[in-house]
Amino acid sequence: MNKTLNEIIVKTKRKLFLNFFGEHNSIFSGNGLDFKEVREYNTNDDIRHINWKVTAKNQSPSVNIFNETKQLNIVLVYLNNGGLQFGTHKSKKDIAIEVLSSLGYATINNNDMLSTIFYSEKETQFTKPTKHKSIIDINYETASQLNPMGNNINYENLNKYLLNKIKKKSIIFLIGDFLEFGDFSLLASKHELYCTIIRDKSEESLNLIGEYNVIDSSTLNEKNLTIDKKSINNYNQLMIEHDNKLFQHLKKNRICYEKIYTSDDVIKKLNYLTRT
Repeated sequence: MNKTLNEIIVKTKRKLFLNFFGEHNSIFSGNGLDFKEVREYNTNDDIRHINWKVTAKNQSPSVNIFNETKQLNIVLVYLNNGGLQFGTHKSKKDIAIEVLSSLGYATINNNDMLSTIFYSEKETQFTKPTKHKSIIDINYETASQLNPMGNNINYENLNKYLLNKIKKKSIIFLIGDFLEFGDFSLLASKHELYCTIIRDKSEESLNLIGEYNVIDSSTLNEKNLTIDKKSINNYNQLMIEHDNKLFQHLKKNRICYEKIYTSDDVIKKLNYLTRT
């Protein structure tokens, strides 16, 4: 196993409390190991579940009822756009890979089904649902080898693709920087959706003055820019407005989200995301 991936897994084991994956209780009663209640016995109950202590106390047959446990279908969607190349503490790509690996480990550790989609302008790679641990290494290697530069996500096409690709009700994690976004309302109505928004603080609060030669990471076009205080203020205001629209859309459609900066503790942030 790659040393860096192993470090991610060790960190995940130590810090990630896996309440949010696997062993999810349904509203149906079944033969799981999660105790629900004791109630009066009826002829449809399994006699193996009779609670003899309560039966003797109440002088009436009583049975233990358990919550049914349901295996989850987890889909990780890695959005490989040019913006992931940027970062100060770490690159956003490094954080995206850590998120991908941590969520993958958490899924497999809880015996749930995991599939992964790598998406740029179209599907780059898809791994079929599995519970095999090898998928964690495969995901790590695939993401590590992907070059973000020159890629741009068309969110309208992404939504159509995911709606067509994911037929079975699933928990979907979208992993990207969301400097652009689309309408997730239909996708969220069919699946449980989580967004991990990966950012660097310096791109949200620009503080550069002078002349710069910059490359658009999505198109690879080069430009000469003169940045002054007015342009900084305009840019920062646009970023605030963009995120406000994004958050309003996510909240309106009951989509859980968490912003993870390149300087953040990824595992801690994932705990916030999955407990929202």
